[in-house]
Amino acid sequence: MKFTLRNSLTRRNFFVLGIIFVVLTLFSIYILSNYITQISEKSNSTNELRSSIKKQEVLAQEFSRFLEIEKEIKQIIKISTPHNLSNNLKVLSTIHATQNLVKNNWFQINNGKIEFKTPTNTSNLTADINDLITKNGNKNKLNFIVKDGKSIFWRIYFKSHTVNGTVVRYGYDIDLKSLRFYFSTVDQWAENYAFVFDQDGTILYHPEIILINQNIFKVTDIIPSDTIFAPKKDFTKRIALSEYLKLDIVRYTKRLKVEGTNWYVSVNFPENISNEDVDDIKKYASLIYLVTTAILIIFFYLFTLFTRKNFQEKEALSLEKNRLLLENEKVNKEKALIQLHQLKEQINPHFLFNSLNSLYMLIESNTGVARKFTLNLSKIYRYLINPPEQNIVTLKEELLFIEKYIFLQQTRFKEEFDFAITIEDNSVLSKKVPYLAFQIVIENAIKHNIASDENPLKITIIIQENKVVITNNLNEKQNLGIESKFGHKYLKSIYNYYSKADFEAFKTDEFFVCILPLIE
Repeated sequence: MKFTLRNSLTRRNFFVLGIIFVVLTLFSIYILSNYITQISEKSNSTNELRSSIKKQEVLAQEFSRFLEIEKEIKQIIKISTPHNLSNNLKVLSTIHATQNLVKNNWFQINNGKIEFKTPTNTSNLTADINDLITKNGNKNKLNFIVKDGKSIFWRIYFKSHTVNGTVVRYGYDIDLKSLRFYFSTVDQWAENYAFVFDQDGTILYHPEIILINQNIFKVTDIIPSDTIFAPKKDFTKRIALSEYLKLDIVRYTKRLKVEGTNWYVSVNFPENISNEDVDDIKKYASLIYLVTTAILIIFFYLFTLFTRKNFQEKEALSLEKNRLLLENEKVNKEKALIQLHQLKEQINPHFLFNSLNSLYMLIESNTGVARKFTLNLSKIYRYLINPPEQNIVTLKEELLFIEKYIFLQQTRFKEEFDFAITIEDNSVLSKKVPYLAFQIVIENAIKHNIASDENPLKITIIIQENKVVITNNLNEKQNLGIESKFGHKYLKSIYNYYSKADFEAFKTDEFFVCILPLIE
């Protein structure tokens, strides 16, 4: 294993990463500022819509308030008798006439005389009311717009019945031009203005008095399609030039919810006020972006100067560490090779002598098995005399070798040994283990344990995802003398060389267990 700054962080890599960091940071701030701007625009739009709804509700409430007179008339009818009904209606009509906005109020009992209070033109008004009753006498309530020269009125009419069947008709006009001064005091602090017009385009209310009674489609850029709403949207929104403020506005047009009318309301917001907060956010976001850019560039430059010496020192340390690691690797490798050589010198004569004796016995007793024995013995020694350069082989190669080795041992000792190999995951056969690892562990088990037909030596090899577990039962021989442990030292040195610290060999009460980690 070699340690270099190239594997961790070189000055060049650091510089590239720093540039990437600065770019990503600036890009993130840019995206964030745009996102905040979008949120502000959306929030402003939402606030405008809420404000327009509130304005519409205020106007609808104020207009609807003029329809409350009907409840007062019905209450008077309820408490009156046929004898005092006319007088009570006169009193209430007089009270209504004192209100500045109520004009030309009148009432009629059955088909009697029409009683007026403060009419401006009695003959003309009488003719108008008679015509109204003649044409709409069967209707219980009605309201519509009346134009009289330069004046414009909202005429409200309704019919009610007493308990004994007496018919009472009551009507009054609301002066819409006078209404303009009243509305100027309602919601006066709002940063918007509104106007109301009917289905024909006649302006019923506008803060500019000269526009009342004019056609909305002529004096503004509102078009009839602005009063047609989508199924799931009850308003239209447009950017327009204000006929009142003479500047760009955001205009919301909705239907005015007043009973018995087909009116529309437009609520208008100056666009510069609407976009004021968004413009401030854009300005401050741009300022933050520029300041952050300058800070990051300065910081990066100073940090690069500061770390230059540190990198040089680290590079010198890495070179020294590499030299020590290489020397250590050479020592470990030479140590492993020496141990392998000692192990082979120990295995070859001993194993060959025993195998030839067994072969001699087989030639006379079982020629077929003798041939197979001879073939496997030759393959085993071919494997032994051609060790790999790195002292590791694939799990598949080691399994093929150990199967031949087991065959030779079972041929020699017959029922004294019981071998079992279990492969839990075939995909790991390409992973590697130390050369002769299986043979070392099995030879160790045979060397240190007594085996007989009555009490055979049972050895199991289990191939798992990341390791091989080899287990044998214990029936240990006595007085073996001093153990060299060449095999375990060799395996441990190989695993140390490949930075594997999980090699284990230990005893339990009944078994000896050896765990061989797999090398990628």
